[in-house]
Amino acid sequence: MKKIYLLSAIALSTTFLSAQVIESDNYNSYTLGDVGSNFAFGAPGQGGMYLSGGTAPDYQIVNIDATHDKSFQLTGGATATAASNRQAVKLGFGTAWAARTTGNDILRVTFDFYTGTSTGTNLPGVNVTNSTTGLVGLKYNTATKLFQGMANLTVNGTPAFYNITGISAVTYPANTWVKVGFTYDKVNGVITYTIDGVTTTLAIAGATVTKNLDGSQFNVLSNYNTGNTATTTSAVDNYVADAVNAATLGVVTVGQIEKTANVTVYPNPTADYINIKSTSRVISVNVIDVSGKSVASKKSADNQIDVRNLTKGTYIINVETENGTETKKFIKK
Repeated sequence: MKKIYLLSAIALSTTFLSAQVIESDNYNSYTLGDVGSNFAFGAPGQGGMYLSGGTAPDYQIVNIDATHDKSFQLTGGATATAASNRQAVKLGFGTAWAARTTGNDILRVTFDFYTGTSTGTNLPGVNVTNSTTGLVGLKYNTATKLFQGMANLTVNGTPAFYNITGISAVTYPANTWVKVGFTYDKVNGVITYTIDGVTTTLAIAGATVTKNLDGSQFNVLSNYNTGNTATTTSAVDNYVADAVNAATLGVVTVGQIEKTANVTVYPNPTADYINIKSTSRVISVNVIDVSGKSVASKKSADNQIDVRNLTKGTYIINVETENGTETKKFIKK
């Protein structure tokens, strides 16, 4: 019996070590109040956080509720200029990622996000970047109350860091906690977003996820958006960024993630109807404009949606199937 117990312990340890934590924090060891006093990436504040933009009241350790204990709160500015941006960064992410276990080529980030006052038109959230570009991220639009993605995509052979709308049609009002996250598979070029337990694999016609990027910086931030005229607070708690493999994510191979991309929408462009072809039963369809507003939706039985009343332009269509939700882009002509 002793040998059986020993072998079990070894097996459990091996499973645990298959995911390697790159950076994490729950802020519970911090002191309530100001995080730091330098706002130009100078001397670090509490927890080794370097701050950029704003003043001391814009970076606070707060008690929002008993469940989360202490959390990190940002207050974005009241203008539609770079002066309203806020950012907090620790050192060491790049070194930890470079030292990850061989084969753990999927970056996974999870965190609790608090929508806060949800005023103005700000975009608070989290992303991972390197010295020259962004890789992947997730943020909350305080105007639309929708989560948006960030992704490095290659379009016409040119990689760039894009804001992605249409990854979720669920709105979250002020003062709401939401558990969210994202993954970036650098080898296979796959990005997923998870919002309140619902996972979407990013798929945009004419674009592919840029492969082989390595993160060097984990950023908690609040950015202004066009037309912003008001400050807003938001908060982050219990974040974990780790390096994992496909088995850790609960799939046999990453190819299984890619196989969920089984939805086709046509014709594209279209003037009247969008037809939806899927290898899985379609449950619902939701069309979203570039501002993140839902403009057409239905519980789909005939796999077709009427877009005749939409104005000309580019739209995102979320197709919920039995195997998850997929995102496509189409043009209304």
